[in-house]
Amino acid sequence: MSIKFIHTSDIHLDKKFDIKNFSLKESEKRRQEIWDTFDEIIKTAKKEEIRYLFIAGDLTEIEYINFNTLIKVAQKFKAIPDTRVVIACGKSDPYNINSLYEYIEWPQNVYVVKNTDYVEKLNFPDDNLCVHAMSWDNGIGNNKAQAIYDISVDDSKINVLLLYCDINSESDKLPVNVDLIKNKFDYCALGSRHNFEKIQRHIVYSGTPEPLDFKEGNEHGIIIGALGKKYVEYTFLNLAKRKFITRNIDLEISYSFNKILDLIKFSGDTFSNIKDYVRINLNGKVNTDVSMEEIENEAKQFFYYIEFEENYSYMNSEDKVYDHNDFNIIESYKLQFENNQDKLEQQAFKLGLEVLRKEKVVK
Repeated sequence: MSIKFIHTSDIHLDKKFDIKNFSLKESEKRRQEIWDTFDEIIKTAKKEEIRYLFIAGDLTEIEYINFNTLIKVAQKFKAIPDTRVVIACGKSDPYNINSLYEYIEWPQNVYVVKNTDYVEKLNFPDDNLCVHAMSWDNGIGNNKAQAIYDISVDDSKINVLLLYCDINSESDKLPVNVDLIKNKFDYCALGSRHNFEKIQRHIVYSGTPEPLDFKEGNEHGIIIGALGKKYVEYTFLNLAKRKFITRNIDLEISYSFNKILDLIKFSGDTFSNIKDYVRINLNGKVNTDVSMEEIENEAKQFFYYIEFEENYSYMNSEDKVYDHNDFNIIESYKLQFENNQDKLEQQAFKLGLEVLRKEKVVK
């Protein structure tokens, strides 16, 4: 008989967002959405009669979460008494003498892995299951991979590895050699990478249920499945309420104000524009007659959230003829920077050009 499980990690309850254009209100809203998705995980565990909920590190942002909020987490786990919740601690919620996890009265169905120097074995005889897990003890790094390689398993049991680590020998996030663990375990529930990633069929990163920044542009959710001895089947269940989407737009010097605005407005589908976080990478050349600041401000009304990476350069249109009235201070200013490719000077030019345009309007 197979055992139903959920594998999740990197939930980061009470995370503080440092995205450059996030307001305090948006940051608070996003924190609440992470809590809402955490609630969805609990509801799914109850509805699907999940036997084990594996959390592979970074359940919370321990630096910011408080005692009362952590009690709320414990109460949510208490609402699924038939689900065994096994928690390994990671870089953002390390387990040590100062950890609030130490002072919480966890429900009987919750198992927090306290060992940080060697692998703890959690045996569940009624399911013939053994969970092998180790927690972090600090938020800096972890080089205790040898403790993972030294694990001895009982081949008569279903063996699960629950670990916040990196399948990358160059990493400081507990680097693990996949060849040294792949034959020991029936399933490896890993955490630390924020995008879903299947290393091998039975060695998987669940990714964070809600994306946290623009580096995490894939689908986000949880892994739900069933496992047995030498057997695992699972699916990826998308739970994320929003996505972080990055789009690239290549500009040409011939593009007008309206042309560039339309390229931004129609760069994706309308649904994602009004729901998700969108970053536009603006590349190429822009005519100095076009105000990109005005375009960016105009574009904001068509998006739930939009920010811009300005990788373009301003250039004068070729063979422009000036008459007495056109050749004013703005045109003189443009000529000083004509064809300059230095990024810092281009940024200074953009700022100065917008200031001059405003001065002209005021006059």
